[in-house]
Amino acid sequence: MRDHLFMLKAFIRSAPMQWFFASIIAAYMQLVRATTRWDIIGLEHVTPVWATGKGVVWCYWHSRLMGAHAIWPTDVQEVLMIISLSADGGFVTRATEMIGRKVVRGSSAKAGSAQNKGALAAFRAMVAHAKTNGCVGITPDGPRGPRMRVQDGAVRVAKASGAVLMPTAYAIKGSTYAKSWDRLVLPPIFGRGVKVFGPAISVPRDADDATLEAVRLELESALNDALWAADAHVGGPRIEPGPAADDRSPTP
Repeated sequence: MRDHLFMLKAFIRSAPMQWFFASIIAAYMQLVRATTRWDIIGLEHVTPVWATGKGVVWCYWHSRLMGAHAIWPTDVQEVLMIISLSADGGFVTRATEMIGRKVVRGSSAKAGSAQNKGALAAFRAMVAHAKTNGCVGITPDGPRGPRMRVQDGAVRVAKASGAVLMPTAYAIKGSTYAKSWDRLVLPPIFGRGVKVFGPAISVPRDADDATLEAVRLELESALNDALWAADAHVGGPRIEPGPAADDRSPTP
C-alpha cells in the first residue's frame, strides 16, 4: 500500500503532471479575474501609493491565494510573489508564472534566517525587488499558519527595503470556503466580488523590536479588518483568526 501511495505521489509531482495542474489553475485564476464584476473599497488608500511609484509589500491572507492576483493591477508595477519550497509549491509556481507574475521560492515566515532553506536568498530577492520600486506579494500567515496571524517576514522586508506595507483582501459572492487550516477560498467565475485596500503602513528604518512588534500587530489588525469587510460585502462567513503562535522567530 505504501509503495502504491509513493508511486501515486511521485506521478502527481512529476514534471508533466505539474505542468498539467499548473495550466488548469492558471486558466481558472485568469477566468476568476476576468469574469468577476468587481467593487472596490479603499481606493483612496492605495492610489497615493501607486502614484509615488515606490516599492510596496503587498499583503493578503493565505486563504485568498486563488484570486489574490486580481487585487493588484498588472500595469502599476512588476509583482514578485513568494511561494514555498514545498513539492506542492511547484505547480503553484508554474501557475503564477503563467499568469504573468514573477516568483521567488522560499518562506517569508523566516525570511531573515539562514536556518530555513532558501529563506535568506528569498529575503534578499524580495528586498532588492522592493528597493527597485517593485511590488512584493506576501501571505503573512503562510505557508502553514496560524490562520490570520502575521509572521515577521513581511515587516522585515518592509523595514529593510523602505517599502510600505499594503494590507488587502478580496471576496466573491458564492465562494466555497474549505475546511483547511486557512479556510482556503475557491471563488466562482462570473461572480460579484469586492477588492479591499487598507491604509498603507510604514516601518521606520531604525525600528527596534518593540516598534516592529507594534507594526506587526497593526498589519494583522488591518488585514483582518479588510478580510471581514470583504466577506461582509458579499454575504460571506466571518472567519476568525487561529490561535496565536508563541514561537514566532525573533526579529534580527
